[in-house]
Amino acid sequence: MTELGTISGAALNQYLVSARAAGIDPSPGLSQADIPTALADDPEARISGERFETLLAWLIAESRDPLFGLHTSQFVQPGSYSVMGYIAMSASTIFEALSKVALYEKLVGDMGITETVMRDHLVEVRWICRHQRQPVRRHLIENVLGSWVLYTRWLADNPALNPELVLLEHAPPENRKALEDYRRVFGCEVRFNQPFSALISHPDVLQHRLRQPDPQLHSTLEAHAARKLQSLGIETTLTQKVRNRILASLGERLPRKEQVAEDLGLNVRTLHRRLQDENTSWQDILDNLRQELARTYLKDTTMAQTEIAERLGYSDIRSFQRGFKRHHGSTPGEYRDTNKTL
Repeated sequence: MTELGTISGAALNQYLVSARAAGIDPSPGLSQADIPTALADDPEARISGERFETLLAWLIAESRDPLFGLHTSQFVQPGSYSVMGYIAMSASTIFEALSKVALYEKLVGDMGITETVMRDHLVEVRWICRHQRQPVRRHLIENVLGSWVLYTRWLADNPALNPELVLLEHAPPENRKALEDYRRVFGCEVRFNQPFSALISHPDVLQHRLRQPDPQLHSTLEAHAARKLQSLGIETTLTQKVRNRILASLGERLPRKEQVAEDLGLNVRTLHRRLQDENTSWQDILDNLRQELARTYLKDTTMAQTEIAERLGYSDIRSFQRGFKRHHGSTPGEYRDTNKTL
């Protein structure tokens, strides 16, 4: 059997809530999948992908609902995405929230990966499902895309926020009346038998402001997510591992590259070489992370520049101001005056 990784208890819970709402007791399915009830009820738990697949196949069969996955999307909530859901909640725009998905989606589970592609002046947010077993794969895809749309509407406080088009790789349902349910969830045209599954939108949608931006909470949650990725051992690239270790230390003393290399079981020379293989460097990662957070603090908070400089690990405010101007062509004060939202 293909190794399917793990899924968080938080993500699993959405399916259990949906089943119970439909009058299904999931206990026999949990037993068949060898998932203890206590584990299923723990949002921090990690459940094997194989066990999750067995449970989901049982729930689909028991529901007798050909759109069980799609209908389950209505039960999405911030906790369904583990800490990533709260990172998205505290983001300033849809773009900022979306940019974190690739970094932290493994905290939710290994069900698939997200890719964002610009094509023909449109944004394609694709989801590549890791599970091959049918009908599990079909229901997973419909749940993930449906949940994204419903959660984004809630984040943006805009129930009329719809994609332009939805692409699904599988065939349409046999019951043509079921197509009305796709329209109800997605609010747009849905095309079946496509090369991949994706939400298609105009780029302007990415700049839509979200309802509860909180940059300080956002960076705190990112630091927590970075530590969680480390503890679970599910980081992907070396770049991400280094980024997460820097991020986890922001607001404290930044780790030296020698310390990070040692934590990763590498010497400094090997760290440099392997980062170079990924077309980056220690300094690039540090600078990019600092500038990303600096832009957010200047734009979306009233935090003083001295506090920003200290939080980002600069030796003094002048170093922060020089570094910011070198990257952006304007001083932090000029950037704030032009871009502030508060």
